[in-house]
Amino acid sequence: MTINVVVIDDHTLVREAVCRMIDSEPDLAVVGQAGGIAEGRTVLAQNLIHVLVVDVSMPDGSGLVLARAAREASPRLGIVVLTMHNDDETLLEALDLGASALVLKSAPSDEVIAAVRRAAVAPDAFMATGLAEALRRRDSSDKPRLTPREAEVLDRLVAGDSIAAVAKKLYMSESTVKTHVSKVYEKLGAHNRASAVMSALRLGLVKAESVGHARH
Repeated sequence: MTINVVVIDDHTLVREAVCRMIDSEPDLAVVGQAGGIAEGRTVLAQNLIHVLVVDVSMPDGSGLVLARAAREASPRLGIVVLTMHNDDETLLEALDLGASALVLKSAPSDEVIAAVRRAAVAPDAFMATGLAEALRRRDSSDKPRLTPREAEVLDRLVAGDSIAAVAKKLYMSESTVKTHVSKVYEKLGAHNRASAVMSALRLGLVKAESVGHARH
């Protein structure tokens, strides 16, 4: 069986190199590629694929948000997160969203190919260099453990977005946003947006420069 792959990365040279690498393998085929989130959504909707290879940071949004939406639409889709960010936050967010693997852009080509093949047959089994160490560091932290969705909602609340604006930007219903807000408040020991923002700042979950004017 040929494994159909879509590659989404805003760096043209990287994207083309990854596509050539994948297409050089007899059992793999790139059936679509995109240089951004909006274009990526269209490519995903137009192709039957087995594995999505996606960058984390793109000019028009987060590759992890796109990957989460793709996972929700197709639970058996393999997702390989390709990134230059070698940090716990990126690794653990990829794990929490249900990615199959996280591979650094500096990794050897055979590691990328192996991740794609493994993602196709075992999409739910996460693989990443340094995973065990990152999990130990997370478990030893006294910070509240927000889910990726809760962290996104917190970021939008801190920026001052209304519930309606958060729902629109994160492609959720307002009732779902309110549920996430309630969970965020509970984990931060907060009773309203202002106290949630203060708790998030104190715990280092957000940066002071990201705080906007709260709109309820």
